[in-house]
Amino acid sequence: MILAAFEKMLGWPPPAWVRKVEAATMLGVFAKAFDVDPPATEDLSADEALAVFREFTAACMEAALVDERVAAGYRTRLGAGGLRLGTQLRTALNVRPSSSFAFAQFLYRGIGIELSADEEGVLRFGPCFFAERYTSADCWFMSAFDEGFLRGLMNLDGALSFSCRLTEGAECCRAELG
Repeated sequence: MILAAFEKMLGWPPPAWVRKVEAATMLGVFAKAFDVDPPATEDLSADEALAVFREFTAACMEAALVDERVAAGYRTRLGAGGLRLGTQLRTALNVRPSSSFAFAQFLYRGIGIELSADEEGVLRFGPCFFAERYTSADCWFMSAFDEGFLRGLMNLDGALSFSCRLTEGAECCRAELG
């Protein structure tokens, strides 16, 4: 009964407290991948915490992208962190395969990204809160987190391959997970 009620909520906008937890959790995953301390967000609103996440991650990625080998290492760690987080959420919340995509949509909506899929299973990301600030290189970097997170949450194998990105002038980001 509780699970059925929760599944109905997946179409709703996430409440502020969920969005704030998401921002803080992702800050932790990102900071761990980069071996840095995350900025404090306890006294911030959900919108402020998400803006801090966006600026913090952009600065970290910009610094890492100076050296391809360093960036590749951080990107691998970020993907592993995303996989770990997605798997933990799926397990702790007993997310069923039939609900995993709706749950992913709910969570992405909480961080300002609309996620959908067409009839062939091509994922569409956008509009996106991060697109105004991130470069195409930043989006490439963050896609490691997205891949890991979606694989863990949906219990899938495979790589997330993008065919276009908002930051490269496309109307949305499109990707396949397979």
